[in-house]
Amino acid sequence: MNNYYSLLFGGITVFIFNLSDVVYAETNSANEHQTMSTVQQQKRNNQNQHQLKSKLSNLSNQQIQPSHSISANRLIVNSYSSKHLQPINNNIPTEYITQFPDFEDQKFIATFPSLSDNDISSNTTNLIIADGDHQNIPGKWSAGRPDGHAPIGVMGDHSHKKGEFMFSYRYMLMEMNGNRSGTNSISDAEVLQDFMVTPAKMTMQMHMFGGMYAVDDNLTLMAMVPYVVKEMDHITRSGASFTTTSEGFGDISTTALYKILDQNQQSIHLNLGVSFPIGSINERDNTPAGANQILPYPMQIGSGTFDLLPGITYLGQSGENSWGSQLLATVRLGENDNSYKLGDQLQLSAWVARNWNNWLANSIRLKGRTWGNINGADSRLNPAMIPTADPNLRGGTQLDLGIGLNLYVPEGDLKGSRLALEFELPLYRSLNGPQLESDWLLTIGLQTSF
Repeated sequence: MNNYYSLLFGGITVFIFNLSDVVYAETNSANEHQTMSTVQQQKRNNQNQHQLKSKLSNLSNQQIQPSHSISANRLIVNSYSSKHLQPINNNIPTEYITQFPDFEDQKFIATFPSLSDNDISSNTTNLIIADGDHQNIPGKWSAGRPDGHAPIGVMGDHSHKKGEFMFSYRYMLMEMNGNRSGTNSISDAEVLQDFMVTPAKMTMQMHMFGGMYAVDDNLTLMAMVPYVVKEMDHITRSGASFTTTSEGFGDISTTALYKILDQNQQSIHLNLGVSFPIGSINERDNTPAGANQILPYPMQIGSGTFDLLPGITYLGQSGENSWGSQLLATVRLGENDNSYKLGDQLQLSAWVARNWNNWLANSIRLKGRTWGNINGADSRLNPAMIPTADPNLRGGTQLDLGIGLNLYVPEGDLKGSRLALEFELPLYRSLNGPQLESDWLLTIGLQTSF
């Protein structure tokens, strides 16, 4: 692929995050430090000591599980581990319950004895009961917050804990209006000087159905199934206009997300995907040239080839901000049955996000793409008739700005579900034209996990 451009992204914003459903108590010696965001109890204050005693006493002999009002199934216990916390089953020995364990969905009984003020003020006392959404673990990147997922236009951005499922639906609407050659817009009349027909406008709708399943904490599998609807308006040299349409299921992709880093509230995973040629490359419609004519390349639904989808995703958080970036490629493998293959593609995204409360976050993203011309040609198409039939007029480079909004359900029956949207506008476009230029892209999505 020729004429690739380097794309540089950067930026930072500050957000505020309020963690809900957390019950905790923490004591530290002068030499100890906790990375978890908790409010330190001043144990030398007699009033706070008795308040802490009351909290521990109220937890006595209660089952602690995700559905419990305490909302805790991950407990971090230091000195009281083996003496005062026992699992209902014996799969996890109590002597293991130290530092930062991963309890998954195990149920536990807290059996705190009567504690004296001396016990509570002791430097060795350290009890933290953390949020039970499997996410808020000290030092680990967390998905259990409004900005825990990337902007909805980014796919394959996050992984899950072992045994978790997630289902998603995205609706995407893109509009392309007018033609461009290089960085300059050109009129229909200019295009018609060289071609008998020019495309004038195109809309594309995509319904994307997705599913994710975590084999373990480091490996999440993802599948995406798109349904595509396309419509293109044309103008002929004689001044007549006509519209063609096509729709159907597009190419299905499967991706393995393999985590290679998860520390200091930063996470990196590899995206290892394959696209399967399910979408049609033989779409037809009526045109002035006749009935049931083969449609040009942009109106086909699929690629017709097996494609590799390699990439890498980085995520970062701090107590007050989050950010991420993702590099993805599409590598076409061989020609399709119609003797061509679409151009390879490289895409780089970078974003920052801010939480306004425990259910709302907004984001800003830069997305750069560069893609090549078509290799080979469909012999049924006449490249002198319309620019969309010319395989040498399909490449380009584009930089977009996306503004996003994420709504997160922090508690209740729909806990962990999300509604998100992102609106993208082009900042820079350079096309091997004449070629239709994209004007905007809207993505709305629903996600739920369990």
